[in-house]
Amino acid sequence: MKRNVVLYQEISIEIKKKILNGSYPVGSYIPSELELEKLFDVSKVTIRQAVALLAAEGYVKKQRGKGTLVISNQLFNKLSKAKSFSTIIEESGFTIQKEILAIDVIDPAQDPLVKHAFDQPVTCIKRIYRLDGAAYIFYQHYIPEVKNISIKNLNLDHISLYQLLKENHQIVASFDDTFEVAALKQAEQKILETNAATCLKRTRKSYGETGELIELSIGLYNTEVFPYKIEYQV
Repeated sequence: MKRNVVLYQEISIEIKKKILNGSYPVGSYIPSELELEKLFDVSKVTIRQAVALLAAEGYVKKQRGKGTLVISNQLFNKLSKAKSFSTIIEESGFTIQKEILAIDVIDPAQDPLVKHAFDQPVTCIKRIYRLDGAAYIFYQHYIPEVKNISIKNLNLDHISLYQLLKENHQIVASFDDTFEVAALKQAEQKILETNAATCLKRTRKSYGETGELIELSIGLYNTEVFPYKIEYQV
């Protein structure tokens, strides 16, 4: 491991991986400071810095006299103290409904978009978000092929896309988001139930621990229904 300031960050990443893969499940306690010192062969100060970083990111909570409790296994907990977009929508008085439209296995060679991202068959999940019944977001998620899933047995209200990846031994190590204005095709207008010529397009790419692409998601937002907002807590 590298030394100095980077060391505690690397240790926090290793602990976080165990939280995300279920080795340290929500509601359990991570090993004690003394156990972590021995495990990573570092000082108490370094372990405390690593745990403090995990607490700041919303994964654990220190409990006096008990230890450090795992309180979340969600990939994205805190982003510059920003509220989640779902929370913003709900606080604006909307009810969110999610519907899976289709699940297909795609050969990258037959899809120009996927061809540049993957070289193996991928599972494509198409779904729509509605706000009080109005079509709002059309999502297309591309992930490494998942066996034996269908619209009947996949409930993305109760299992996140990242949990699905984790169950198929894909752990997200990093991601990037791109936002742009894009023209809507006629078929997309039909799905979003709009005559608008353009929409807000979001392209998200998630990468595994060795830098490989493990998720490509494209979201088309009908901002006539609701704008894309970010609210930061001071």
